[in-house]
Amino acid sequence: MSIKHVTLVLAFAAVVASAASVASATAASAPAALAPAATAAASPVGSDPSESRRTGIVVATEKAAPAVVSITVRRSSVVAYGNPFFQDPFFDFFGPQYRRKETGSLGSGVIVSKEGYILTNSHVVGASEGGELEAITVTLPDGRQFPAKLIGADNANDLAVVRIQAQDLPVAQIQDRADNMVGEWVVAIGNPYGYLIGDTKPTVTVGVISAVNRSFSSTSDVHYHNMIQTDASINPGNSGGALVNVDGRLIGINTFIFTGGGQSQGSIGLGFAIPIQKARLVMEELIKYGRIREFTTGIYADPNMDQSRPGATVAGIDKGSPGDKAGLKAGDIIYEVAGKRINTLQDIQDVFKLFQVGESVEILYLRLQEKRKALILLEEKPGRRKLY
Repeated sequence: MSIKHVTLVLAFAAVVASAASVASATAASAPAALAPAATAAASPVGSDPSESRRTGIVVATEKAAPAVVSITVRRSSVVAYGNPFFQDPFFDFFGPQYRRKETGSLGSGVIVSKEGYILTNSHVVGASEGGELEAITVTLPDGRQFPAKLIGADNANDLAVVRIQAQDLPVAQIQDRADNMVGEWVVAIGNPYGYLIGDTKPTVTVGVISAVNRSFSSTSDVHYHNMIQTDASINPGNSGGALVNVDGRLIGINTFIFTGGGQSQGSIGLGFAIPIQKARLVMEELIKYGRIREFTTGIYADPNMDQSRPGATVAGIDKGSPGDKAGLKAGDIIYEVAGKRINTLQDIQDVFKLFQVGESVEILYLRLQEKRKALILLEEKPGRRKLY
C-alpha cells in the first residue's frame, strides 16, 4: 500500500445509513504475563473456571469500563437550498430559500471526577463545525441518561469537557506519571457505532503501545503532540474513549486512526491517543477559565534567518519574562525546541503551538558557539504582548 493511500480519519461516529454486522472478537488465550496469581494451570481439575479466566485485561476492564460513557450530540444550522420550481428566472423575486438542518453525531467520553466532568474530543461535540449546539446527552454503561453542558473545547488539541449533574458516578483512575512503555498491554474502551448495537455498555479491544511521543499537525490547524500509538482497534465512535493500562488506569483519550484509504475506513492497527497528562492540563484550563489562555515566552526572534546555518537568532527578550528567567539573551541562537530542529522561523512558531500555560519547554541554543540548554516555564500572555 502506497503512502498516498493512507488516510487520516477522526474516529467519531456519525449517523450511519445501514448497520454492518458486528463481529464479536474473543481472545483464545491471554498472555501468561496478564494472568492473575491463581492461573488455570495452578487450578485443580473441576474448579470454577471463572477465576482462572480473570486475566489482567479482564480486571482492568472491570475497573475502567464503568466510567466510559456514550455521548450523543445534536446541532443545527441554517442552510440555503434549491427548489426546482423557483429556478425559473420569472420567480427570482422570491430570493434564496433557507431551512434549518439538524445533524447528529455519536462518540465516547470518560468521567474523570465525582463532580461530573467528562473528557472527550472536540470533534465529538462538533466544536469546529459551526451552527448551534442544540443538545448533548450522556449515557452511562448502567443505562442512566443525563443532559450535559459543554464546559469548553480546545480545537487546537482536539479536546473538550462536558459536565453532567448526577450522583454516585463511577470515576476513571488516572495514571499520574507519563511512564508508558512501548510493548506494554493496553485496553481501548469506547462505544463504536453507538446505538446501532443497541447496548449502553462500552466495548473493549486489546493491543500494545506501539510507540510514544508521536506528533502530527493537520490542515485543520489541529496539533497532536506526544501521542500514544497503539494497535488496539479504534473504530468510529471510539473517539473520546479511554485507553487504559493493565492496572486499569487511564493513560490516554482515544482520538484518531490511520485507515487503508478508499472504501476501507476501519482500523488497520494504527490508532492514536492523547496522553492523559496533556488532556488533564487542557481540562483544568477549560474548567477554570472556559478557554485556553495564550502564553508568552517573552522571546523575540529575528525574522531574517541566516540561511547558512540552522536556528533562530534571539533579537530581544522582555525583562522578567519566561525567556529572561531561563537565562536567554539577545544574540543567542535557538537551534532546537522540544526535540525539534529549528531551520525556519515557522518551525519555532509551529512547535510552540503544541504547548500551553504551565508547561515547560526545553530549548537548546548557542551562545558564542557554546551549546547550552534552558527549560522555559510558559506563563500567561499579559495584555497584547508579542507571543514569541
